[in-house]
Amino acid sequence: MNRVTGFSTIGMAMMLLLPGTLMLGSLQRQLSAHGFAVASESHAIRAFAQAEAALAWATYQRWQPDDQWQCRAAENGPGRACLRRTEKYRVMLAGQSGAEGNAITLWQAAILENGSVSATSHGWSDFCPFREVGKCTLP
Repeated sequence: MNRVTGFSTIGMAMMLLLPGTLMLGSLQRQLSAHGFAVASESHAIRAFAQAEAALAWATYQRWQPDDQWQCRAAENGPGRACLRRTEKYRVMLAGQSGAEGNAITLWQAAILENGSVSATSHGWSDFCPFREVGKCTLP
């Protein structure tokens, strides 16, 4: 009699362990998926901040007007800033993050006077403002 009771206790313990193991496995898969999403979001935020910093850095540089893109590596971190004349005193700035493969580019309309750049209000964009695709390609 005791022998049968012992096997039923072991059987019940196994029945309780099986669903617990399955639940832990599914929780691990869910945690891995959320971890990937958080890492991806963190990378995007970092790249956006680098592009913004490159745009801000560009406004403190001396530039010569040119109808082609001029680019400089940002001194304050990864990324680079580019400038292109659009009209006589108007230019377009591009700030690009230093992220490999998933670089983010931000655009800012500005005025160039005597080599000094000042951003125009409401001139910021997260997409290329030019209609021609060739003008959106940075060297």
